[in-house]
Amino acid sequence: MKIFKKSCLAVILLSTFSQLSYAAQELSPERANALESFKEVSTRGQFYNETDYARAISKIADKEGAAYFYITSTNTMPKNDSLRIVYAKLYKQDAAEVTEKADNFREFAGVYEYPKTKAIRFEPYDIVRLRGYFPTQYQLNTAVAKEASAKGAYAFFIDRSVELNGGNQQITAYLFKKDAVERKLQPDDAIPYDSEAGQLALAQGGEAAMQVERPGYYSSSAFNEQFYVDKFKSDDIKDVNADQSTTTLTKETKAAATPVVQPPADSRQASIIPQKSSRYTVTLPDGSQIEELNDATAAKMVPFDTIKFRGYYVSDQQISYNAGKKALANGAKYYHISRISQDTKGPNKTIYVDLYR
Repeated sequence: MKIFKKSCLAVILLSTFSQLSYAAQELSPERANALESFKEVSTRGQFYNETDYARAISKIADKEGAAYFYITSTNTMPKNDSLRIVYAKLYKQDAAEVTEKADNFREFAGVYEYPKTKAIRFEPYDIVRLRGYFPTQYQLNTAVAKEASAKGAYAFFIDRSVELNGGNQQITAYLFKKDAVERKLQPDDAIPYDSEAGQLALAQGGEAAMQVERPGYYSSSAFNEQFYVDKFKSDDIKDVNADQSTTTLTKETKAAATPVVQPPADSRQASIIPQKSSRYTVTLPDGSQIEELNDATAAKMVPFDTIKFRGYYVSDQQISYNAGKKALANGAKYYHISRISQDTKGPNKTIYVDLYR
């Protein structure tokens, strides 16, 4: 009888232990960043705490032959807060250490210039906006580097250069510390999270869910200038006077005669600014907004309707604004300009627009 009781107790303890433990172990953020992941996975279900979804991801990791996992982000379903989709990276037992290749960057005024492929991976700590005449690219880079050096930057990235009247340029650059925080990036063809296609993909889970936008993730191809201007409270633009030997930085004054870029004719009606996802947002006078999808994202979604309109437009901004306005009027949350047809006689264009919810 004692032997039977001991056997039952052993079975119960073993069963309880197996339910509370799992083979694949969760890594710390530092360790996860130091190892090469071999796959990303996702799962969807009712998880009430971190232990619940860690256990679910661990089971998936076991099936995939992973020894470790790291949960990168979670989403809640808009129509059901108890449903959550969890994303994670998987690692083999013998996962290789991440090795950074030696960087060979150009240096100006003691500050490195990051290429876009490097800059987009890190979070800037400040923004610089300059305006002036730069006869050469070297003088432009030097002017930015001097301003970056004055702010203690390790590196800079020139994101935008706009030609003004009279040969002047307006420059937007981002500044980085040596130990800059790494940004979480998502592909530019990610399906909008709150779209019907996005919710369907999340419900399917697995590889389909991996195609949906994730909260807190940034575009892999663009910085949002207005976002960082507001974040760093830096709406000043400095006037720069440059000659072939020196670059002098001066604060912008009300009397400055440097020409300023004029906003497009529709700017009083529309505000089109790039978002974290690199999509353009059209804002109507009443405050309603709609986003334009790129070709890659639209290819993953099914439109509920297609419309067309015809008119005379001199800029892409005018076309986007009118397309967005008509898409909103037809109940769309997103739109994609699928085709633009130029009239054979006359300047008018016919615009074809796919609508998405």
